[in-house]
Amino acid sequence: MIGTRLNPFCALLFFFNLISIPLFAGQQSAATDSLKKLIFPVLKNTSKVPDTLSISRINKLADEFFESYPDSTYYYGSLEIKLSKKINYLRGIADGTNQLAAVNTFHGNYAIAAKNYNLALNIYQKINNIRGISKCYIGLGRIQNYLGNYDNAINLYNKALVLSKKTGNAAGLSKCYNILGITYDNKGDFSKALDYYFKSLTIDIKLKDNLSAADKYSNIGIIMQQLELYPKALSYYNHAIRLWEQLDDQQGISAACQNIGETLIAQKDYKSAIGYLNRASKIFHKLNDCEGISLVYYDLGLYNYYTHHTNSAIHYLKLSLKTSQQNKIKYNKANTYVGLAQVYNAEKNYKRAYNYAVKGQIIATRLKSLSIMTDAALQVSEALAGLKHFKQAYHQHQLYAALKSDLKHNESIHKVMLYSLEIDFAKKQKDIINKHHQTESIYTQKIARQKNENMVYAIIIVVMATLVVVYYNAKRKQQKINSLLADKNRETTLHQESLNIQTAKLNELNLLKDRLIGVLAHDLRAPISTLRGLFNLMTDDAITPEEFIEMTPRVFNTLEHTSDFLDTLLFWINSQVDRTENTIKSFYIDDLITRELVHLEDKLKQKNISIHVKMATDAIALADPNAVRIVIHNFLTNAIKFSNRNGIIEITSYVQDAEVMFCLKDNGVGMSDEFLNTLFKSQVSSSKGTENESGTGMGLLFCKDLIEKHNGKIWAKSNLGLGTELCFSLPVGMELVV
Repeated sequence: MIGTRLNPFCALLFFFNLISIPLFAGQQSAATDSLKKLIFPVLKNTSKVPDTLSISRINKLADEFFESYPDSTYYYGSLEIKLSKKINYLRGIADGTNQLAAVNTFHGNYAIAAKNYNLALNIYQKINNIRGISKCYIGLGRIQNYLGNYDNAINLYNKALVLSKKTGNAAGLSKCYNILGITYDNKGDFSKALDYYFKSLTIDIKLKDNLSAADKYSNIGIIMQQLELYPKALSYYNHAIRLWEQLDDQQGISAACQNIGETLIAQKDYKSAIGYLNRASKIFHKLNDCEGISLVYYDLGLYNYYTHHTNSAIHYLKLSLKTSQQNKIKYNKANTYVGLAQVYNAEKNYKRAYNYAVKGQIIATRLKSLSIMTDAALQVSEALAGLKHFKQAYHQHQLYAALKSDLKHNESIHKVMLYSLEIDFAKKQKDIINKHHQTESIYTQKIARQKNENMVYAIIIVVMATLVVVYYNAKRKQQKINSLLADKNRETTLHQESLNIQTAKLNELNLLKDRLIGVLAHDLRAPISTLRGLFNLMTDDAITPEEFIEMTPRVFNTLEHTSDFLDTLLFWINSQVDRTENTIKSFYIDDLITRELVHLEDKLKQKNISIHVKMATDAIALADPNAVRIVIHNFLTNAIKFSNRNGIIEITSYVQDAEVMFCLKDNGVGMSDEFLNTLFKSQVSSSKGTENESGTGMGLLFCKDLIEKHNGKIWAKSNLGLGTELCFSLPVGMELVV
């Protein structure tokens, strides 16, 4: 609630802040001390009409205290509102209300905080204060984030992002990128989260904002920890805590200690972990940070569980649950339920374990958190098995295995994305450093030039005759220097051109790597899953040995095709990377088609798809047959994926104008014009097939590269609901001698 007058306690708190804070806060910034001195006369003479400058200083002081002493921020925000109302200063009322909203959010008073933000938003909109409107959208988004309403939060953050771009507010833009990253992290979309974090961090480094940069290092560390890259996570956390300790940021120090402790637990370094967790707990309680208290209780519960102090583990986990329930922090609540289930399963109290695990599973499903859903499914399965409900336990274990597989697959993709983002970030950092050095060099040159000029002027005043000699000698030296500089510039230019060529080659290889990873993930996953399923059936005695023997040839045939296709890919990769041999030759297109149809026979039979082939006998192409085989394989798998059961696939080839034309047409689901226009232009989000088949979204973009590298063309036609036609053309080859 917004206060209209200062009560005696608030007045006492003000003077306590003014006099006593340095005793326990350590060294404060000179800017904070200066602001406190400037506003002291305003509070001392309350009868005097305040001015807008003093009110703005109070707002800045409230900002200064938020990171380390949020209750002081609340006091100064209330003071700002009171003084602004005296002179009907709408901007001051809105700014003060925004400060109260931030503190209420910090303490978990979300309903009050939402009212504060909406009141401030109405005032900002009335006075058309774009930055204020953006702050309110961010604050309201944070509340939705804490409540687990991630899509609502992202919508609000994007509104703030648009406004920050419109006003050119670099600091606001960094903040928007950061909170979008946090929300996507909570959703489990680590790739998007990392992209936003690195964008934000790049801006912070340009602005030399170490406080904001520390937040980003910590957030990136959290994702590293979730991807089980523990050494990298600790590196980012340590980078963050060093900055926070330099700035005496208590909130940041506590968050870093909690994250480091959690990572050390994952590495089973319990002795080191407890020191960090205890330090984090002390600061969280001092700041009354509800979310932090809930998190550290959860980590202390895990620590006691792994160190075999079961009663203490349950005690801390229940404290975490109570705190997260009181403050409606759904993500922490789901984690705590699963943690309690894990402890009770270990104690063979399966009934309690089951109840907690199911509660965690329900919340995790609502939050769409893949990692928590996976852990919850495992605990439900163990509890049901302990209760001797074996059939239900088996179903839950199957769910756990599927979720675990998806999680591992997603982690692999996120790690590749992380690798690319780190390379890009390092490059941007290098560019910033180079620009900084260039600026310093120019400035140094200007100073040196000015000194020389001053010296020349002094010599002119002293003696004109000496000036002629000195000027002549200086001119000769300058010419030599210019000549040397010209030579150096030419060398630098040549070196830069060489670097550009190497960079282009590296980028090309990096792009090839990314796309090959996508293709391999797409084409290897299905046969491996088939083999795993067969062995699971055998292990669980779900099939007889005779059935296993009967199924083995088909599975072996699938694996043999996968191995063959992998050999083709690897052969093609070697030919592109090493450039050791010319792989361009003439070949019959129909040989490749016949070969792929044989290998994809099982997939065609699964959907009962008919193949109509019309091949020209003179369809001889001039290209790398291994590369073309990859394209045909991709066309066929896409057609099967998006064909309905009992569908038809038509394959034709013919020769036209010295080119071999190849087309593959299906009568499946088709695609919209909007989606069709993006098909060969960039990586697209892969849609599920007609029977939930998955893909990578990279295949057709990879095919485009392969065809165009062999002087060919690739295109597609499609109508939504009627099917898709994929085609390519290649130069005609020489007639083959049989």
